[in-house]
This record gives sequence, structure tokens and C-alpha cells, in this order.
Amino acid sequence: MSLQTLIKNELEPYLIEIDEGSHYPRTFIQNLFKEGYFKEDDLTNNLEVVEEVSKSCLTTGFCLWCQLAFSTYLQNAKQPHFNQDLQQALLSGKVLGATGLSNPMKSFNDLESFNLNHYYKENQLFVKGKLPAVSNIGPDHYFGAISKAENGDELVMFIVHANQDGVTIEEKSNFLGVNGSATFKTELNDVLIPNNQIITHDAKSFAADIRPQFVALQVPIALGSIRASLDLIHQFSDAQNGINKYLEYDIDDFEARLQKIKTNFYHLIQRKDLQHDFAGLINLKKQAGYLLLEVNQASMVNGGSRAYSPKAPQARKLKEGFFFAALTPTLRHIGKLEEEINTKHITAK
Repeated sequence: MSLQTLIKNELEPYLIEIDEGSHYPRTFIQNLFKEGYFKEDDLTNNLEVVEEVSKSCLTTGFCLWCQLAFSTYLQNAKQPHFNQDLQQALLSGKVLGATGLSNPMKSFNDLESFNLNHYYKENQLFVKGKLPAVSNIGPDHYFGAISKAENGDELVMFIVHANQDGVTIEEKSNFLGVNGSATFKTELNDVLIPNNQIITHDAKSFAADIRPQFVALQVPIALGSIRASLDLIHQFSDAQNGINKYLEYDIDDFEARLQKIKTNFYHLIQRKDLQHDFAGLINLKKQAGYLLLEVNQASMVNGGSRAYSPKAPQARKLKEGFFFAALTPTLRHIGKLEEEINTKHITAK
């Protein structure tokens, strides 16, 4: 079955339900993996699939990012039961996974404190704490997490199953742009993490290694949503005898900016050196994020009164843009990262 057919048959009929929070597109997500649309060693292909899905639904594109980010953890782990066994189960659609790294990524940049802490008892690792929002999760899902030692600086990254003893999840609904993404508040109450669920005891280095791909997988979410909103603008360009020509939005400029971001992004990906290109990567995410906000706003005004219905695609896209702006690293977090990178560059000189 073609990607477009899957989207048309298994995703688009549920767009309003996803937006309202009554439907999580689990079957669609699993079928994309079962049908082999995602490849372990083809990042460009995976990005293009996320972009295409995000044209219809940014929320589902975001869930795919969660799944692929979790795959990145497994791929970079040294243990065969992660990088082979669980990874293949994930890529075949048998396993669903969540990221759980929003708080640690912010903590590494001193924006938050680590929400999870661990201690050892009889040489076994126990974790406690709360993660306010973990997406693409459910009772039978896996997620990655990082905890800080209660009495030290050790940072451990590990994999958790949501139905492990001591893990509780509570759905987070009616949060702008997050409905339909299976987002849950997650609490770990002295959860035993056996050795075979530990990825590394040096989580900071591991997170630094995966961070570029973690961010790269987000950019096509915005690219797809921008394209959809621009298509809506063109669709209603002649509404009410051409009244939209009086709007002071430069649609040609929007199109040119999208094309430039998209071209530069995929050229960067093809160089296959995301660590070296990280500064350019986060700048492209920033450009895409701000353009998404601009285009979605223009689409709302361009659509007229019909766009202001809660079920209108323009209104849904407006919320999507606000959500993308808050996706870690957020637009404001990216500004801090860019400042740090520039400071290091100047110091190195």
C-alpha cells in the first residue's frame, strides 16, 4: 500500500478526533513501520516520510518523531538486546516507544533540574521522580529516561516499560496542540531498573551523541505543516472576489523561505556529519519554527470566518505551530544553544 493511500485511509478520517483528543493514531503508526516505510540506516527516507505525514497531521508527525527518537537510543546503545533485538521489534511495528528526554535535554543547558533521581540498594538501581509530559506512550509502550544520582553527579540512561512495577501514567489532555499524541504524566516510584535496561552510566556523553539526530528528526515536522498551510492559503486566495489580495502577507516570500530551508536541510543531512553541522541544524529548526508560526497566522486570516471554526484545518494548523514552538529544544532554548555555540567559537579563536 502506498504512503499516500495509508495517509488517506488510516489518518485523514481521524484528523478532527486527533485534534480533540479522542483518537491516538496507533494503528496508522504501527502500519507505517510494518509496511517498511522506515529504514534503520536511511535517515533521509525517514525524514521524508515524517514530512509527508506532517502535511496531514503535525501531531502524528510528532508521534513518529517520538518513535524514531526512541529508535535512535536503541541504535546507539552498545548492547545487542537494544541495538538488534528491541530495535528490530520497533522497526517492524511490534513495539512503540517514547522519548522521555525533554527534561534532561533542558537540564543539560541549566534550564531545569533533573526530575528523576536514582540510588543503589544491594547494587541494584532504583529510580524515583516525575516526568510532566511523555508523548507516544501507553501501558504497553517503552520510553527512555535519564536520572541523576541522589548523592552525586552520575547520570544514567535507561529504558523503562510503562507497565513496570512502580510506574504510573496519567493522561494529559486539553493541552494546546498535544491532544491525540498519547501524552501522559509519568511517575516512577522507586522503580527497579535491572542491568539489562541500562544503556549507559554516562548519559551526558550519550545524549550529546544522539542530540543532532534527535533534532534533525523534528525539522520535517515543521516542513510538512508549513506546506499544508501554504496550500490552504492558495486554496482560498480568490475567496470573496479576491479580497485576500489586500492582505499584507508576502506569500511568494513564504514559498521561497520554505524552499530555501528545505533545500539547505536536506543538503545538510546528505553530508552525514550532524555533529559538525549541529549549529546549522538548530538554526534551520529555528527558521522553520518561526516560518510555521507566520504562515499559520496568515492562513487563519486568509481563510476568513470559515477558518475560525474549531474544526477548520486552519485552526488546527495554528495550534500545531504553537506546539512545534514548544517542542524541545524550544525556540527560546535554541536561542540559548546558539549563544553557547557562538561563545565557544569565539573563545576557540
